[in-house]
Amino acid sequence: MASKSGDCICGGIFAFVVGVGMIYYGAKRYLLYQEIKNTPTSKVESAAVGLVELFGKAKCQTDMSSPVSGVKSIYYKVVGEYYKSGKHGGWRTIYTHASSSQFYLEDETGKMLIDPKFAEVDIPSDYKIEGHLTDKGFLGLSQTKLDDKAIAFINKNPDVKAIFDGHSSSDLRITEYFIAEGDPLYVLGKAEPKEGATSDIGYENLIIKNGTNGIKLYISDSGEKKVIDNMKSNILFSLVGGLVLAVVGLLVTLLMLGSPA
Repeated sequence: MASKSGDCICGGIFAFVVGVGMIYYGAKRYLLYQEIKNTPTSKVESAAVGLVELFGKAKCQTDMSSPVSGVKSIYYKVVGEYYKSGKHGGWRTIYTHASSSQFYLEDETGKMLIDPKFAEVDIPSDYKIEGHLTDKGFLGLSQTKLDDKAIAFINKNPDVKAIFDGHSSSDLRITEYFIAEGDPLYVLGKAEPKEGATSDIGYENLIIKNGTNGIKLYISDSGEKKVIDNMKSNILFSLVGGLVLAVVGLLVTLLMLGSPA
């Protein structure tokens, strides 16, 4: 009985902590939502030092392709996971890598250089595959193998191969995100002078990056309206769900602590 009571108290505390975390996350998203909503969209040619919001097309500065799909891209991220079975099982991340090369946002008035380091890049996945490294499992039983693109990606780099080989008996999942050249591109961030820039064209002397004074660099492949609509539902879920979870967790904890042993 005491053990069951202890489990309930631990569960209540856990629910409360998770709920508070969701509320904190929702509040931070709301601040970003307000910043996006209240910042007017500028054209590249009129961008100035400080907070700036731009919308245009993605353009490469260097020739770069997404490592799994091979699509010419300005940005990519790859996440590798394995599935852990059991009571506390689920997908566990074993590999993640994102590009950090600078790129351009281009509109009809010019192109602005973007430095994606430390940015929040909010894009959907473009490729996802689950399977194993081989089609032969335990005792030679048949199993689903990862497709040729995923296998080629794993085998291309010895360090990456070693990571996945370490989980060769598990179900694996590889997810790739990328912004292809020519895709729509939305950027909110801080425009700063480029070091050593001396162009007669003002915006060519600027670069947009993650600000050091609280201005967060946010990048999306959707327009502002879609970004705002997606954030609304996310914020509502986080705040309401977090509040409910925190209240329930607190009530359960207090009830169990107040109940007779």
